[in-house]
Amino acid sequence: MGRIAGVTADETRERVLRGAAEVFARKGYDGAGIAVIAAEARVSSGAIYAHFGSKAELFAATLHAHGSREVERLFNVADSGEDIAGLIRERGAALARREPEEGALLVEAIVAAKRHPDVTAVLLSTFADREERFAEVLRVAQRDGAIDGTIRPPAVARFVTMLVLGSVLVSAMGLPTVDQDDWADLISDLVTRFELITEDRKRN
Repeated sequence: MGRIAGVTADETRERVLRGAAEVFARKGYDGAGIAVIAAEARVSSGAIYAHFGSKAELFAATLHAHGSREVERLFNVADSGEDIAGLIRERGAALARREPEEGALLVEAIVAAKRHPDVTAVLLSTFADREERFAEVLRVAQRDGAIDGTIRPPAVARFVTMLVLGSVLVSAMGLPTVDQDDWADLISDLVTRFELITEDRKRN
């Protein structure tokens, strides 16, 4: 089945990504053949390869498009003028409310990465890029005096990555939930560490 008449290249790409998300989550990386994804997306295999050079590349794009939005939203703080500490509190508190299906694609990626170096490479590249972008957001906030200037942005970025990935695995395992208010208080206490020195300086 070729590209559908009247459908733009961007629309075709989005259709492929939606179909791929369904198939990868249902069958895993190894079981998700390009032909199966093409059938789900109602496009030809050639249309998929016109947009993505390999299954690993398609998998990475699918993760980016349909996976977790928490860290990605943080990246937009510098331009939006939002309160970064407040936003970290909000998104951090939400991590305890994940549904198992939210992380299905990422869990499949972690499993596939053990056997496929190409998947490992795209995962490393994707998360390294996210960490660097988030670290830069923190640096901007430090220059603006919005958060403590003594914290180390790369360490905080890694901590956020570990929280996001950990929340995905916890939800996938079906562990009992913790009290939402207790979790939100814990996140708030951690984020307050970012602001302590800044607030002390303001008072002085």
